[in-house]
Amino acid sequence: MSQGIVVKIWNVKAGSRSRSASKQISDSIAYIENPEKLGRPLQLGNETQLGNELKYVMNELKTVEGLYVGCRHISDIKNATEEMMQVKRFFGKLDGRVATHGVISLDVTESDSKNAGKLMLLLSDVMKDVFPDNQVVYAVHTNTENLHIHFIINTVGLNGVKIHMDKKFMREVLEPAVNKYAEKYGFTPNEIWKKERTKDPMTYPERKVFLRKKIDHAIEQTDDFDAFIAYLRHEGLTVNVGRHISLQNADMTKAIRTGSLGENYTVDAIRERLACKYNPFIRGKAGTYYEEIMPEAMAQITPRKMKKYKDMTAVEKAEAVRLLKLNRNPWQEAYRDNWQMQKMGDELKQLGYVYRLTRFYSNGTDNTADAMKEIVRRKKEIVAERKELRALLRKYKPITDIYEEMKKHMVKAYLYDVYGKEAYEEEFQMYQKLSERLKVSFGKDVEEVADFLAETKGEIAYLTGQEKELSAQYVAIKKYASTRDIQNLSDDYSFFNAIGHSQATYEAKEYGIYASNLKFIVAADNPDILIRVMTTPDMDGDKPTVTTSIAVLDKDGIVQKEASSKGKTTKEFNKDIYEIQSEYGIKKCEVTQKNIPKNARKI
Repeated sequence: MSQGIVVKIWNVKAGSRSRSASKQISDSIAYIENPEKLGRPLQLGNETQLGNELKYVMNELKTVEGLYVGCRHISDIKNATEEMMQVKRFFGKLDGRVATHGVISLDVTESDSKNAGKLMLLLSDVMKDVFPDNQVVYAVHTNTENLHIHFIINTVGLNGVKIHMDKKFMREVLEPAVNKYAEKYGFTPNEIWKKERTKDPMTYPERKVFLRKKIDHAIEQTDDFDAFIAYLRHEGLTVNVGRHISLQNADMTKAIRTGSLGENYTVDAIRERLACKYNPFIRGKAGTYYEEIMPEAMAQITPRKMKKYKDMTAVEKAEAVRLLKLNRNPWQEAYRDNWQMQKMGDELKQLGYVYRLTRFYSNGTDNTADAMKEIVRRKKEIVAERKELRALLRKYKPITDIYEEMKKHMVKAYLYDVYGKEAYEEEFQMYQKLSERLKVSFGKDVEEVADFLAETKGEIAYLTGQEKELSAQYVAIKKYASTRDIQNLSDDYSFFNAIGHSQATYEAKEYGIYASNLKFIVAADNPDILIRVMTTPDMDGDKPTVTTSIAVLDKDGIVQKEASSKGKTTKEFNKDIYEIQSEYGIKKCEVTQKNIPKNARKI
């Protein structure tokens, strides 16, 4: 069968530069004159290697004493090596790929020596089209069954650009040019190249799915490797078998190795699937990595609930008024007490939880770093185990796919079989056919496949759930380890609580109580200051509200800094409070009415 014209190329690479150029040239000429060395990479300098290739191409015994030797952009072909090196030196590009050596061969039916001249013209036209700025030396060799022409291209062009030829360049540029001039000079073009430039009707991902299905079906229908290969060929695929299996059909531009289709489609995997197709399912088992440690239950906190004033009894109202006269707000006190008790309970509960987590995962060392490392280790084991389970699902996917298809017809098949619904006869027959495929091709029944799927997916879900819980435990420990202790955290809130603006605002809205209040705050960490806080009823437009004013006083009762909630949002006022707290280093504090200088009470 005629194959048409063929082109092949390879790069000539530079090697050692330790020897002189002339020594390299003489050595390489002697080397390259041995035809058995053609195309092998040489560990020589670039000038040497170039001379070697040119000497081989222009071997007079093969070119009928120079009759079929030609060149482009070379003034003296006998000095071609030096002229090419001059261009390389001029542009300073002496390393890497020195030259490209190629061969164009005619079909054996067209290899008469009388075609040598036309082959040279073909080569010259191809070089003009594809490499117009590069020096080229070429020669027809007439000593083989296939008439062919060798060509050497200087990789550095007269314009200083270094050429690069990859598979895409060959497919999209060089091969079309060779085919174009083959037709011009009456030679048989390469039909495979034409075919490769025809658009594949499938995308690459679609092609992979198509080939996977072909292989899966072939495994269903056969029981040994030779029969498997024969079945694929019977299905119209071109199959090449060696270390790899490559498949190609009439619509494909090039063959695809089965190993690129996934781990189930390597040669070894296919052989195993054929050998084990009737074996029972391999089952995976998920381990237990998560320890269920729950926060300990705390003593039940009963909130102290204050009635609205209008709902109080006469005695309760009298008591509330008495406390107000003593500069105490019972609603405020109840709210603060409830909030503090609840916060204390929550913090103690969280602290105990983190302590138990840390102690367990650190193996009793109480070291948070050790505990977090252990959780990370367990999560890695979960990932590895889940990967194994998912690999099992992929391994048996050709079988479970049949079951998933059966599920689509299951209900209607049941209605036909049990209740005689004739409209569903087709679905019943399809269900029966798929069931038969499971039994005959893999020795499995529906229940066995369903059980395997449910169990394996359940194990994966169990591992995923454990991973989620371990992550939550890790975060709890990390949050505790990276923050200050619980007492310091509470201190930050104590100053805001002592100011009491948020509580006063809440009570005004919730209970309708707009009481006036004057109090003083002593900071344990800074005895040189006193904070005066006054809360009074106020109006926000047409709505009643409360306003809180803060003043930082020195030992003499002189105001050092002030802040007020009037005209501000709660967020803005809280920012003012935080700035005062930070500026004066206020941590632990308490509200007091004792030992207050008289002038501190002056507003």
